[in-house]
Amino acid sequence: MVKAYGNKGYERLKWFQILFAVFLLVSFFMPWVNWDGYSISGYALPSGIFFETAVKAGGPANPFPQLSFGFYIFWLVPVLAVLSLLLIIIKKNATTSSFIAGTLGLFLITVYILFTQTLIDLGIGQYLAAMLKPGIYLHIVAAIGLILSAFPVKKIGVKLAWLLAGPVLAYTGYSVGEHYIMNETHVETQHVKADYTINAASLLKEFAGNDSATNKKYLDKTLVVNGKVSAVKLLADSTSTIQFEDSTGSYIIFSLEKNELSLVKNKKAGDAVSLKGVCSGSIFSEILGTTSVTFKRATLK
Repeated sequence: MVKAYGNKGYERLKWFQILFAVFLLVSFFMPWVNWDGYSISGYALPSGIFFETAVKAGGPANPFPQLSFGFYIFWLVPVLAVLSLLLIIIKKNATTSSFIAGTLGLFLITVYILFTQTLIDLGIGQYLAAMLKPGIYLHIVAAIGLILSAFPVKKIGVKLAWLLAGPVLAYTGYSVGEHYIMNETHVETQHVKADYTINAASLLKEFAGNDSATNKKYLDKTLVVNGKVSAVKLLADSTSTIQFEDSTGSYIIFSLEKNELSLVKNKKAGDAVSLKGVCSGSIFSEILGTTSVTFKRATLK
């Protein structure tokens, strides 16, 4: 029982906390960003459709698919929002659940904003404000409000620490990951012996036949893939992608570094090419019934 529950000041905070907990819960399922016509909600990352949609929009796939299980932690945002709501209603201390829910919410928001800016740098969208949706703003207000209104903690320093923890940790982790990916150059791929050589149609057929087994076989392996180009994209940052596609709409996409631009810009749909890259795995779209296979650190042979 909260000792000062009868206090008028706390009564006001109680209603603010209830309001913020409801807003946090509702906004988690609202659209947060729009990537080239694809609307993404807060639950997209823990549900596994975040990077699937990013690839559809022309962005990168998950660079660390082996760590995808870690995204499940963000399901705690709605769970703890409901828990906080119940604790407040029955007059129990909801400080811990409010702090954790708000911090995880701000962590998630930071990731969405940073990733959206990355897409903009790749030529997808024009400016950040135009890609952010009302849901993300409501979630920001709710997360901050839930932390600041937490009672009986009165020390502003403690609350500021919880407020900053999410964004700081998210920014640090994102920066480290981005630095790691940027340092994986195509030069390394050129000097690595290929584990497999296969044509694009056979590779797509193999993924369609047994997605989990094929991912286990090829994930993080270096492959040489031969086929006819279906699409070439030259991106705003001078990187590029080359895509192979089959009759079902499933496709393989290779991300190439700036050093490959002079070679890539001479390629067009229908050209026969040989590409070497590291397989990042596949994503199957339940909605479209298609498979997308992504490769990083690619180079034209």
